Amino acid sequence: MPLYPMSLNWSDWFSRDPASTRFATHEALYEGLKDEDNEAILYAQLKVLPMVKKLTVEYGLPTEQVDDILDQSTLILLRKISDGSYQFQNYAPTTYFIEIARRVALMATRSLKKRTQALDKVPETSDPDYSAFLQHEEAAEIVKLLLDKLGPPCDQLIRLYHIDGLSDEEVVQEQLTRYSNTDSLKATRSNCMKKLTQLAQEWKTLTNI
Repeated sequence: MPLYPMSLNWSDWFSRDPASTRFATHEALYEGLKDEDNEAILYAQLKVLPMVKKLTVEYGLPTEQVDDILDQSTLILLRKISDGSYQFQNYAPTTYFIEIARRVALMATRSLKKRTQALDKVPETSDPDYSAFLQHEEAAEIVKLLLDKLGPPCDQLIRLYHIDGLSDEEVVQEQLTRYSNTDSLKATRSNCMKKLTQLAQEWKTLTNI
C-alpha cells in the first residue's frame, strides 16, 4: 500500500485543488516538498509517474511494483531534502526524483534477478553511438559512477537526453535545466560528452578493461 497520497483518485485531486498553480515554479515545488506538504508530494508523484511506469517496463519489473518504487523514491527524496544533501538548484525537483526512482528500480531488478556484470561486453567509449553505451544494462553502474564524477550540469544533461530519451525541445519546454534554448543546451552537452569520453578512457586504463 502506498505510503504517500498515491492512493488518492487523480481526478478527485485535480477537481479539488489547484496544485498546478501552487507549484507552478520549480522553487515552489521544492519548498512544498521540503515542508512535506501532501499536495506537493502528490503533485510531484503525478509528474514522475509516467517515467516510473516506463522504468518498470525497461527493467522488466512487475507492474505492481510501480507503487513500491514510487513510495521508496518519495521517502528517499524527502530524506535528502531534509538532511540537506539535495538543495534547490534552479531546475525541476522532479528531475532529481526520476533519478532516484531509476536507482530504486535498478536495485529492485537486482534483487529480482541475480545478474552479474559482463564488463567485457561494454562497448568502446569511442563508439559514436553514445546512447547504446549509456543504455547498456551491464554498464549501468559504471555509467552512474562516471556521471556522478562529472557532476552538474553534465550528469543531468546527459541523463535527460541519452537515458531518459527526452528531446532538447522537451527539456527546454519543461524547464528541466537552466538552459532556455536548444542551442546552448546542445553546445554544453557536446562538451560534457567529450569529458565523459575522457573519463571513460581513463577508467578503462586504470582498470585494464
